[in-house]
Amino acid sequence: MSFQVINVPDLPKPGQFSHVVKKDKFVFISGQTAHPEADVGQLDPMAQGKRIFNYLKAAIEAAGGTMGDIVKMNIFLTDGEQFSAIKKLRPLYFTPPYPAITTVVVHSMVRRDLVMEIEATAILD
Repeated sequence: MSFQVINVPDLPKPGQFSHVVKKDKFVFISGQTAHPEADVGQLDPMAQGKRIFNYLKAAIEAAGGTMGDIVKMNIFLTDGEQFSAIKKLRPLYFTPPYPAITTVVVHSMVRRDLVMEIEATAILD
């Protein structure tokens, strides 16, 4: 099975993963965090969320799509209270109908100064 790997220059350098994988009209965006900015530990959930949504936007555009092509997001939070930031940010990046989402509260991210991670799936027209 072959697929296209897209590593996005505007995103933090990937480790042993690809930023974006594209197969036919399907686009899978790896989980994005506010990493590796030096100030990440100083960012509140709203600021981290904004940075993540901007990374998602750069990723989908690199695959030839728009935020409107995102059909599913998986959101990982370290505290359920952080979901209020997602609810405030979502209308700034999407118009209804919004993508399907799954939101999970986890014990922690890989780095303790990160409070959320979002991955997305898109279908291009």
